[in-house]
Formats: sequence, C-alpha cells, structure tokens
Amino acid sequence: MHSPELRSAADDIAFVLETLGVGEALMRLAPFQEFDTATLVQVVDEAARFSREVLAPLNAVGDREGCTWRDGVVSTPAGFADAYRQYRDAGWPSLPCDPSLGGQGLPLVAQIAVQELTAGANLAWTMYPGILHGAFECVHRFGSAALRDAWLAPLVSGEWLATMCLTEPGAGSDLGQIRTRAVWADEQQETARVTGEKIFISGGEQDLTPNIVHLVLARTSDAPAGSAGLSLFLVPKILANAERNEVRCTGIEHKMGIRGSATCSMAFEGATGYLVGEVHRGLEAMFAMMNSARLHVGASAVGLAQGAYEMSVRHAHERAQSRVPGADAGTPIAGHPAVWRLLEGQRVGVEGARLLLYRAALAIDEAHHAATSAMRADADALAALLTPIVKATATAQAFHGASDALQVFGGYGYVEETGISQFVRDARIPMIYEGTNEIQAIDLLMRKIVKDKGVTLSRWLAWGQAQVREARALERLNGFDDALHGFDTWTDLMPSLIALARATPRAALCVAGEVMQAIHGLSMAGLWAQASIAEVAAGIPSDAKRRAARYWLKFELPQTHRAMAIVASQIQDPETAE
Repeated sequence: MHSPELRSAADDIAFVLETLGVGEALMRLAPFQEFDTATLVQVVDEAARFSREVLAPLNAVGDREGCTWRDGVVSTPAGFADAYRQYRDAGWPSLPCDPSLGGQGLPLVAQIAVQELTAGANLAWTMYPGILHGAFECVHRFGSAALRDAWLAPLVSGEWLATMCLTEPGAGSDLGQIRTRAVWADEQQETARVTGEKIFISGGEQDLTPNIVHLVLARTSDAPAGSAGLSLFLVPKILANAERNEVRCTGIEHKMGIRGSATCSMAFEGATGYLVGEVHRGLEAMFAMMNSARLHVGASAVGLAQGAYEMSVRHAHERAQSRVPGADAGTPIAGHPAVWRLLEGQRVGVEGARLLLYRAALAIDEAHHAATSAMRADADALAALLTPIVKATATAQAFHGASDALQVFGGYGYVEETGISQFVRDARIPMIYEGTNEIQAIDLLMRKIVKDKGVTLSRWLAWGQAQVREARALERLNGFDDALHGFDTWTDLMPSLIALARATPRAALCVAGEVMQAIHGLSMAGLWAQASIAEVAAGIPSDAKRRAARYWLKFELPQTHRAMAIVASQIQDPETAE
C-alpha cells in the first residue's frame, strides 16, 4: 500500500505563496513584516515532511483499528497519541497564535497549509487538533480577562485540545432547537451548571491530552426561544482545582470513514461552565469559531483530494494494460485518454481548490491586520463571501476526486488493501459537517449576496473579470472569451435573482446550489487567469498552470454556463418546491 508523498502539494503551495504573491501580500501586513516568503515555504516543507513520515503511516492503522470506548474512556488508534506529542513538541499548535500569549505569530495562511498537509496524510488524526485554532480565537476574542488568563495558554501550546459542542439529538442545522440548559451558579452570571446531551462531538473524549476544553451552546432559564436565546460556555473536562468536571462521554459512533477520530456522545450533568461573551449572544461567539472551522474543513478537503490524486497517479503509471494506438503493448494506463481525463480532472480540481482556499485565508489575515479600517472591512466581507464557497466546493471536489481516483485503480480500488477506498469513505463526511453544503449555498445566496445587495460579490467578480481580460490579451494564452461572457451573464442575472429572493425566497432557494456553482465557476475563471499570468511573468517553462487553465476552460467552464442558465430559467418561471 502506498501513501501520499505530498511533495507536489508543498510545491504547489509554494507557487501560491511565491509566484501568485500571497506571501508578498502577507508581508505588507504589520504583524508579518519580519517574516519572508522563504520562511513560510520552509514551514510548508517541514509540515509536508511531518505529515509524510509521521502521519501517513498511521492512516490505515486508524481506519483498521478505529477508536474504542469503555466506561467513558476513549482509546485512540495505536500511534495517534505519540504523533500528537511530536506535533505539540514541534510547536505546530502555536503557529498562528498571538506571540504575547506564547504563540509564534505566523499568518493564518501558514496554519491552513499545515491543516491541508496533515489532512492529506491522515484526516482522522487531523480532526483532533483541527478545531484548536478556532477555539483559541473564540476565547481570545470573546472571553473575559479571567477566562483568557486561566484557559488560553494550554490551548496555545496544544497541551489541551478543544471541542465545539452544538449538535443534539433534536438539533442539527436548526440550532434554535437546542435544549441543553445552563443554570447560573453565581450572582455575577459568569459561572453556570450546564446540563444536557450533545452528539457527534469530534474528540469529545480522547487519550491525546490530559484535559479538553468544551465550548458548549446552552440556554439559560430566562432565554428567549430560538437561536437568539443561546449562550456559550467553556466547560473543561478537568477543572482548575484538578477535579473532574461533571461531563462524560457516553459512547462513540461507528462510522463509514474517519474511524480514527472519536465521534462522541457527551453528557453534561450539572457541569461547571464559564460564560464566553455575552448572555444570549452565544451564536456570535460560536460563529467566530464556526467560520474558522469551515475554512479548516476546506483545507482538509484540499489535502484529501491531493492525497487521493497522488495515489491514483502513481498507480496509473505503474499499471500497464491494453495498448494505445501507435504505442507498444503494455502501455501504462496513464497514457489512455479516458484515464488521462480522470487524472487531469483531479489535478485541475485540487489545484483550483487550493487557489481559492489560500485567497480566502489571505482575506482573513487582511481582515485582522490591514492598515486601515476600510481595508479591514472590505477584507472581512470578502472572507465571509468566500468561506462558504471554499467549504462547499472543496469538499465536493474531495469526494468526487477521490471517487475518480478509485476509478483509476479499477477493481483494485474496491479492495481495501490498496488504501484508496479509505479516501473515498473519509471524503464523504466533510460535505456534511460544519454546515452541510446545502446550508453553505443558502448562506451564500441569502446572506452574502441578497443581504449585502451583491456589493462584495460584484467587487470580487470585477477583480476576476479584470484578470481574465489580462490573460486573454497575452499572446500565449487563449480560451477566456467564454469566461468573459459568463461575467456579463451574471451581471445581467444578479438584480433579478436578488428581487426573486426577496419576493419569493423559496423559489430562489431552489437554485441556491446552481448559484453556488456559478459563483464558484466565475471565481475560478479569475483565479486560473491570475495563475496563468503569474506563470508567464515568472518565466516558468513547464506551463502547468496554463495547461490546467485550458483544461478548466474546456471541460469545467461549460458547467458554470449551465448553472447560470438554470438560474435564469428559475427567475423567468419560478418553481417554489411546494
């Protein structure tokens, strides 16, 4: 069984940092001026090495062994705890954290690269520290001074891990149905007793760290109905006095994939919890964590897609079958046009997803650190726009790409020993957790387009259109004419779509998926144009990005036009899903 090497992933991330100018853009932000792009590339290379040498060999182990639960105690697969010790000792958890709190102060872009690479080697293991940075940001931004002093340092160092506890048996995407209760334990309303049941909690119990910080949504006795009445509480497994809190794991799920990640049912039985942020404003604090989680899910998906692609490429060059006309017998299947399509589709899909991922991560860094409030506001709006697109489209690419990778293996792909089936199984859940992809499409349409009156989207697409025009003008590039037509089509559609969404929301929501597909396609047109321009300007002889852009324009852009045609048809003759 082969494992992903991730060297090509590290090289492509370096292209994004160096040639596309993401590193240069980061260096213009005040906290990162002492760094240089070469330093970021070194971080990427070391993360790839750790993922390749330490995590990849444990991927099949985790899938085979899974986690075990006995009397409230969860044991992770062999090697997972030692791998986490190495991860923590190397300082990876502190990478993007504030230096004044013991962090290394690197940009979020660097953390996203680490997430991508570790997930490409071992998604189940990556689930354990995957929420850590979001938890840090949540407590750092919304917690009281006392809460920050008591609980942040071990999160920065990775001595402790964290969870996000939202889902309940009767409350999935509809958080307004949450029934977990919080009863105040002090007059200041800072400490409460939390009682309730949470399910599908990743890492709710594990043997990697001595303590776990649970961030729990609950409802106080005076809370109004619905999601507006929720408050957020920090509920530690072990209290500051070293006593065990009244929280326990009542079982773990037996899953299709990510079997090495403990997916726990949790019982809070009057557990001590500390208020994070303001009473009845828990969603505001939680969504700061959720948005980080969604971008990290996108990064994990890019890593998964990369890992599956690498395995299928290696197999396609090793496996000789049939004969291509004009070639000797026993041609490697990579030389067959049908297999080439499967491989090239994966490559273009994963590299395109990476372009969008790091643009979104850069926007978040700019939202935090740009020089003026106006620049920060614009960057924050762009990050909010791109996050649901990254989450939905990268996870879809991971699953469909992994399925294509299995197809390259043929019958051998259906055999567990080759390892590729694990990627298919692992890649299914990211389309569901941290908000299903359908929820992401609704968010994009109703909040990021309609509520914003299309302002941020128009600004983003204007940038993309300018990139396409510049690429089209270069002698060595062509094929962008249809993309320019697509931008014009969307400009004509958007006012009518917004009007439909306001007048008949159900009708607009019927095509939320096509809206997502259209905006993603136009975004990719701009990003592939930018990558092609940068490749020419840098004098890179391989023309890999231009070939990828040509492939995308020929085989993928038509899907964007199809999506816009469906949206136009719905505007003209609405169906309301009644």
